[in-house]
Amino acid sequence: MKIQLYNVFVEPFKIAFSKEPIILIPLFISILLTIIFDIIGQFGPVAYFVSVMLTGIFNTFFYAWTTILYNEFKEYEKADMRDSFARIKKLFLDITILSIFVGFLISIGFMAFVIPGIILALFLIFSPCVFVVEDVSLADSIRKSFSFVFKAEHFFQILIVLVAIFLLGLIPYIGVYISTLLEFLWLPYLYVYYHDNNQVVAPQKPQVKENKQD
Repeated sequence: MKIQLYNVFVEPFKIAFSKEPIILIPLFISILLTIIFDIIGQFGPVAYFVSVMLTGIFNTFFYAWTTILYNEFKEYEKADMRDSFARIKKLFLDITILSIFVGFLISIGFMAFVIPGIILALFLIFSPCVFVVEDVSLADSIRKSFSFVFKAEHFFQILIVLVAIFLLGLIPYIGVYISTLLEFLWLPYLYVYYHDNNQVVAPQKPQVKENKQD
């Protein structure tokens, strides 16, 4: 399915701010942590480096949680905070490893130079989404992220979305928070609604068995 940029830019706002506001909860937690790490980063070069690394790691973790909520909303027209949190806890170790790897590489890329950061972001940005939606290994989530981005009908649309997030992130003082907001709203939505599989894998709702009496 070809990515429709208008839908990517508009529909997540309708979902998160009107239909299912709990999708915003991981974002709010992430922004709060970003503010804390930003304050820590003012204490010198080493503190800045550590704060950037931690921001990348935690953002990736909460970004994966947001993806689960989007996936539940797509499947059931209702996101379940308790269920999504239970899934995140179950996948905590794997997502933490992936978040460290992805967050570290993307942050290093942007700190070293812009172009490497964009390339790494393009390559890795959807791997947490793949991992929680498709229930694959960490290595396969990275491979499938690459395949999703570099499909001919996806690449330029995804690049436009990432460049828009990056450019808005350059706004003084508030840019980092705007870019975090858009990353959490746009990217999980983009993957959940446009990834290769026609049917999104979602957590199974528990079924209550009825006891029949003779």
